[in-house]
Amino acid sequence: MNSMHLECFFAAMETLNFTTAAQNVHITQPAFSRNIASFEDELGYTLFWRSKQNGLRVTPAGLALYNGLKEIRQDYRDLLNKTRCISRGDEGKLVISTLNGCCMDSTTFECINKFQEKYPNIDVSLKCCTFADMLASVERGESDLCFTVVDAIENINSVIYEVVYDVESFLAVPSKLGLDAAKMYKMSDLKDACFILSEDSPHINDLFLESCRIAGFEPKTRMAPDYETKMLWVEAGLGVAANSNEHYLKNSAYVDFIRVEELHNLDYAMVWLKDNYNPAIALFYSMFDDVTS
Repeated sequence: MNSMHLECFFAAMETLNFTTAAQNVHITQPAFSRNIASFEDELGYTLFWRSKQNGLRVTPAGLALYNGLKEIRQDYRDLLNKTRCISRGDEGKLVISTLNGCCMDSTTFECINKFQEKYPNIDVSLKCCTFADMLASVERGESDLCFTVVDAIENINSVIYEVVYDVESFLAVPSKLGLDAAKMYKMSDLKDACFILSEDSPHINDLFLESCRIAGFEPKTRMAPDYETKMLWVEAGLGVAANSNEHYLKNSAYVDFIRVEELHNLDYAMVWLKDNYNPAIALFYSMFDDVTS
Protein backbone atom coordinates (compact mmCIF):
# COMPACT_ATOMS: atom_id res chain seq x y z
CA MET A 1 0.00 0.00 0.00
CA ASN A 2 1.29 3.44 -0.88
CA SER A 3 -0.12 6.95 -0.76
CA MET A 4 -1.17 6.86 -4.43
CA HIS A 5 -3.13 3.66 -3.82
CA LEU A 6 -5.03 5.40 -1.05
CA GLU A 7 -5.62 8.61 -3.01
CA CYS A 8 -7.00 6.64 -5.96
CA PHE A 9 -9.16 4.48 -3.69
CA PHE A 10 -10.70 7.48 -1.92
CA ALA A 11 -11.25 9.32 -5.21
CA ALA A 12 -13.01 6.29 -6.70
CA MET A 13 -15.20 5.89 -3.62
CA GLU A 14 -16.18 9.55 -3.65
CA THR A 15 -17.02 9.74 -7.38
CA LEU A 16 -17.81 6.12 -8.39
CA ASN A 17 -16.31 7.02 -11.75
CA PHE A 18 -12.71 6.18 -12.67
CA THR A 19 -12.45 8.91 -15.30
CA THR A 20 -13.58 11.66 -12.94
CA ALA A 21 -11.54 10.19 -10.09
CA ALA A 22 -8.40 10.12 -12.27
CA GLN A 23 -8.89 13.81 -13.07
CA ASN A 24 -9.23 14.59 -9.36
CA VAL A 25 -5.86 12.99 -8.53
CA HIS A 26 -4.24 14.45 -11.69
CA ILE A 27 -3.26 11.21 -13.44
CA THR A 28 -4.49 9.50 -16.61
CA GLN A 29 -7.43 7.12 -16.47
CA PRO A 30 -5.30 4.05 -17.45
CA ALA A 31 -2.77 4.90 -14.73
CA PHE A 32 -5.64 5.29 -12.28
CA SER A 33 -7.04 1.86 -13.20
CA ARG A 34 -3.60 0.29 -12.76
CA ASN A 35 -3.31 1.76 -9.26
CA ILE A 36 -6.70 0.37 -8.24
CA ALA A 37 -5.83 -3.04 -9.72
CA SER A 38 -2.46 -3.05 -7.95
CA PHE A 39 -4.16 -2.15 -4.67
CA GLU A 40 -6.67 -4.98 -5.10
CA ASP A 41 -3.88 -7.44 -5.90
CA GLU A 42 -2.03 -6.42 -2.78
CA LEU A 43 -5.15 -6.73 -0.61
CA GLY A 44 -6.22 -10.01 -2.17
CA TYR A 45 -9.83 -9.01 -2.77
CA THR A 46 -11.93 -6.86 -5.09
CA LEU A 47 -12.84 -3.31 -4.11
CA PHE A 48 -15.14 -2.44 -7.02
CA TRP A 49 -17.45 -4.26 -9.38
CA ARG A 50 -17.35 -2.88 -12.90
CA SER A 51 -20.14 -3.39 -15.43
CA LYS A 52 -21.35 -1.60 -18.55
CA GLN A 53 -24.94 -1.67 -17.34
CA ASN A 54 -24.52 -0.56 -13.72
CA GLY A 55 -21.24 1.31 -13.92
CA LEU A 56 -18.96 1.23 -10.88
CA ARG A 57 -20.23 -0.35 -7.66
CA VAL A 58 -18.47 -0.83 -4.33
CA THR A 59 -18.00 -4.34 -2.95
CA PRO A 60 -18.89 -4.99 0.72
CA ALA A 61 -15.19 -5.39 1.47
CA GLY A 62 -14.44 -2.11 -0.31
CA LEU A 63 -17.10 -0.30 1.69
CA ALA A 64 -15.80 -1.70 4.98
CA LEU A 65 -12.25 -0.64 4.06
CA TYR A 66 -13.43 2.85 3.15
CA ASN A 67 -15.37 3.29 6.41
CA GLY A 68 -12.36 2.19 8.41
CA LEU A 69 -9.75 4.21 6.53
CA LYS A 70 -11.67 7.49 6.42
CA GLU A 71 -11.50 7.65 10.23
CA ILE A 72 -7.72 7.71 10.14
CA ARG A 73 -7.32 9.60 6.85
CA GLN A 74 -7.25 13.02 8.46
CA ASP A 75 -4.84 11.83 11.14
CA TYR A 76 -2.55 10.58 8.37
CA ARG A 77 -2.71 13.90 6.52
CA ASP A 78 -2.07 15.81 9.75
CA LEU A 79 0.94 13.59 10.41
CA LEU A 80 2.31 14.21 6.91
CA ASN A 81 1.91 17.96 7.37
CA LYS A 82 3.66 17.80 10.72
CA THR A 83 6.59 15.80 9.37
CA ARG A 84 6.93 18.17 6.41
CA CYS A 85 7.10 21.09 8.83
CA ILE A 86 9.78 19.32 10.85
CA SER A 87 11.84 18.47 7.75
CA ARG A 88 11.72 22.12 6.64
CA GLY A 89 12.69 23.36 10.09
CA ASP A 90 9.33 25.01 10.66
CA GLU A 91 9.15 23.44 14.11
CA GLY A 92 11.20 21.28 16.43
CA LYS A 93 13.56 21.43 19.39
CA LEU A 94 17.32 21.04 19.75
CA VAL A 95 19.31 20.88 23.00
CA ILE A 96 23.02 21.60 22.60
CA SER A 97 25.66 21.04 25.27
CA THR A 98 28.30 23.75 25.32
CA LEU A 99 31.53 23.91 27.27
CA ASN A 100 31.81 26.10 30.35
CA GLY A 101 33.87 29.12 29.38
CA CYS A 102 33.24 28.89 25.62
CA CYS A 103 33.07 32.49 24.40
CA MET A 104 30.30 33.90 22.24
CA ASP A 105 32.52 34.56 19.20
CA SER A 106 33.59 30.91 18.99
CA THR A 107 32.86 28.79 15.91
CA THR A 108 30.29 26.83 17.91
CA PHE A 109 28.25 29.89 18.84
CA GLU A 110 28.62 31.31 15.34
CA CYS A 111 26.93 28.18 14.00
CA ILE A 112 24.23 28.29 16.69
CA ASN A 113 23.44 31.90 15.81
CA LYS A 114 23.27 31.18 12.08
CA PHE A 115 21.07 28.15 12.74
CA GLN A 116 18.63 30.25 14.77
CA GLU A 117 18.54 32.86 12.01
CA LYS A 118 17.73 30.26 9.35
CA TYR A 119 15.31 28.17 11.46
CA PRO A 120 13.71 30.63 13.91
CA ASN A 121 10.84 28.23 14.68
CA ILE A 122 13.14 25.55 16.07
CA ASP A 123 13.53 25.96 19.82
CA VAL A 124 17.27 25.85 20.57
CA SER A 125 18.23 25.28 24.21
CA LEU A 126 21.80 25.49 25.48
CA LYS A 127 23.09 23.32 28.30
CA CYS A 128 26.33 24.53 29.88
CA CYS A 129 28.53 21.60 30.94
CA THR A 130 31.96 20.65 32.17
CA PHE A 131 34.24 19.05 29.60
CA ALA A 132 33.40 15.52 30.78
CA ASP A 133 29.67 16.11 31.21
CA MET A 134 29.15 17.38 27.66
CA LEU A 135 29.47 13.90 26.22
CA ALA A 136 27.74 12.27 29.20
CA SER A 137 24.78 14.60 28.66
CA VAL A 138 24.44 13.35 25.08
CA GLU A 139 24.74 9.71 26.16
CA ARG A 140 22.05 10.19 28.81
CA GLY A 141 19.72 11.79 26.27
CA GLU A 142 19.69 15.14 28.08
CA SER A 143 21.25 16.88 25.09
CA ASP A 144 20.88 16.22 21.37
CA LEU A 145 24.45 17.09 20.50
CA CYS A 146 27.72 18.56 21.73
CA PHE A 147 31.14 19.52 20.39
CA THR A 148 34.37 18.03 21.66
CA VAL A 149 37.86 17.05 20.51
CA VAL A 150 37.94 13.98 18.30
CA ASP A 151 40.50 12.20 20.49
CA ALA A 152 37.99 12.10 23.35
CA ILE A 153 35.33 10.14 21.43
CA GLU A 154 37.04 7.88 18.88
CA ASN A 155 36.43 4.69 20.88
CA ILE A 156 32.88 5.41 22.05
CA ASN A 157 30.48 3.16 20.14
CA SER A 158 27.21 4.70 21.33
CA VAL A 159 27.68 7.95 19.43
CA ILE A 160 28.12 9.23 15.89
CA TYR A 161 30.42 12.13 15.18
CA GLU A 162 31.51 14.27 12.27
CA VAL A 163 34.56 16.53 12.29
CA VAL A 164 33.26 20.03 11.63
CA TYR A 165 36.12 22.40 12.32
CA ASP A 166 39.56 22.66 13.87
CA VAL A 167 40.71 24.97 16.63
CA GLU A 168 44.15 26.47 17.03
CA SER A 169 45.89 25.47 20.25
CA PHE A 170 47.43 28.11 22.47
CA LEU A 171 49.16 28.17 25.83
CA ALA A 172 47.23 30.22 28.39
CA VAL A 173 49.74 31.91 30.68
CA PRO A 174 49.50 34.40 33.57
CA SER A 175 49.97 37.93 32.26
CA LYS A 176 52.52 38.61 35.00
CA LEU A 177 55.00 36.48 33.05
CA GLY A 178 55.16 39.29 30.48
CA LEU A 179 55.19 37.04 27.42
CA ASP A 180 54.62 38.50 23.96
CA ALA A 181 51.34 37.29 22.40
CA ALA A 182 52.68 38.18 18.93
CA LYS A 183 55.71 35.90 19.26
CA MET A 184 55.97 32.18 18.46
CA TYR A 185 57.49 30.33 21.43
CA LYS A 186 58.94 26.87 21.81
CA MET A 187 57.71 24.55 24.53
CA SER A 188 61.20 24.47 26.02
CA ASP A 189 60.92 28.23 26.67
CA LEU A 190 58.34 27.32 29.35
CA LYS A 191 60.06 24.24 30.77
CA ASP A 192 60.40 25.80 34.24
CA ALA A 193 56.68 26.63 34.46
CA CYS A 194 54.05 24.56 36.25
CA PHE A 195 51.77 22.96 33.62
CA ILE A 196 48.17 22.61 34.78
CA LEU A 197 46.19 19.58 33.58
CA SER A 198 42.58 18.62 34.33
CA GLU A 199 41.12 15.30 35.45
CA ASP A 200 38.19 15.47 33.02
CA SER A 201 40.30 15.70 29.85
CA PRO A 202 42.84 12.83 29.90
CA HIS A 203 43.16 12.78 26.11
CA ILE A 204 44.15 16.45 25.99
CA ASN A 205 46.54 15.86 28.89
CA ASP A 206 48.25 13.06 26.96
CA LEU A 207 48.66 15.19 23.85
CA PHE A 208 50.06 18.05 25.90
CA LEU A 209 52.53 15.91 27.84
CA GLU A 210 53.71 14.31 24.62
CA SER A 211 54.44 17.79 23.22
CA CYS A 212 56.60 18.53 26.25
CA ARG A 213 58.51 15.28 25.90
CA ILE A 214 59.10 15.88 22.21
CA ALA A 215 60.57 19.24 23.27
CA GLY A 216 63.00 17.32 25.49
CA PHE A 217 61.76 17.78 29.03
CA GLU A 218 59.43 16.22 31.57
CA PRO A 219 57.09 18.98 32.75
CA LYS A 220 56.21 19.89 36.28
CA THR A 221 52.44 19.40 36.48
CA ARG A 222 49.50 20.11 38.72
CA MET A 223 46.13 18.39 38.30
CA ALA A 224 42.94 20.46 38.47
CA PRO A 225 39.62 18.67 39.11
CA ASP A 226 38.08 19.92 35.85
CA TYR A 227 38.70 22.00 32.75
CA GLU A 228 37.17 25.19 34.12
CA THR A 229 39.15 25.05 37.36
CA LYS A 230 42.30 24.59 35.27
CA MET A 231 41.65 27.91 33.58
CA LEU A 232 40.84 29.67 36.84
CA TRP A 233 44.17 28.48 38.23
CA VAL A 234 45.92 30.04 35.22
CA GLU A 235 44.11 33.32 35.89
CA ALA A 236 45.19 33.11 39.52
CA GLY A 237 48.81 32.80 38.40
CA LEU A 238 49.31 29.18 39.53
CA GLY A 239 50.63 27.87 36.21
CA VAL A 240 50.13 27.59 32.45
CA ALA A 241 47.68 25.42 30.48
CA ALA A 242 46.89 24.44 26.91
CA ASN A 243 43.65 25.82 25.51
CA SER A 244 42.13 27.47 22.47
CA ASN A 245 41.54 31.20 22.42
CA GLU A 246 37.79 30.54 22.18
CA HIS A 247 37.66 30.74 25.99
CA TYR A 248 36.28 33.83 27.72
CA LEU A 249 39.56 34.31 29.61
CA LYS A 250 41.09 35.62 26.39
CA ASN A 251 39.55 38.93 27.53
CA SER A 252 41.01 38.71 31.03
CA ALA A 253 43.67 41.21 32.04
CA TYR A 254 45.37 38.41 33.99
CA VAL A 255 45.79 35.87 31.17
CA ASP A 256 47.65 35.91 27.85
CA PHE A 257 47.26 33.34 25.08
CA ILE A 258 50.56 32.63 23.34
CA ARG A 259 51.43 30.47 20.36
CA VAL A 260 53.78 27.57 20.92
CA GLU A 261 55.46 25.74 18.05
CA GLU A 262 54.77 22.23 19.33
CA LEU A 263 51.06 22.78 19.90
CA HIS A 264 48.94 21.82 16.91
CA ASN A 265 45.35 22.48 15.91
CA LEU A 266 42.75 20.13 17.41
CA ASP A 267 39.92 18.64 15.38
CA TYR A 268 36.50 19.28 16.89
CA ALA A 269 33.54 17.05 16.13
CA MET A 270 29.80 17.41 16.37
CA VAL A 271 28.62 14.42 18.42
CA TRP A 272 25.18 12.86 18.81
CA LEU A 273 23.71 9.59 20.04
CA LYS A 274 23.24 6.85 17.44
CA ASP A 275 19.65 6.30 18.51
CA ASN A 276 18.72 9.99 18.43
CA TYR A 277 16.64 10.60 15.29
CA ASN A 278 15.84 14.26 15.94
CA PRO A 279 15.70 15.77 12.41
CA ALA A 280 16.99 19.09 13.72
CA ILE A 281 20.42 17.45 14.19
CA ALA A 282 20.84 17.04 10.42
CA LEU A 283 19.63 20.60 9.83
CA PHE A 284 22.18 21.89 12.33
CA TYR A 285 25.00 19.84 10.78
CA SER A 286 24.23 21.36 7.38
CA MET A 287 25.00 24.80 8.83
CA PHE A 288 28.71 24.00 8.98
CA ASP A 289 28.94 24.01 5.19
CA ASP A 290 28.11 27.72 5.30
CA VAL A 291 30.07 28.67 8.41
CA THR A 292 33.32 26.82 7.78
CA SER A 293 33.54 27.00 3.96
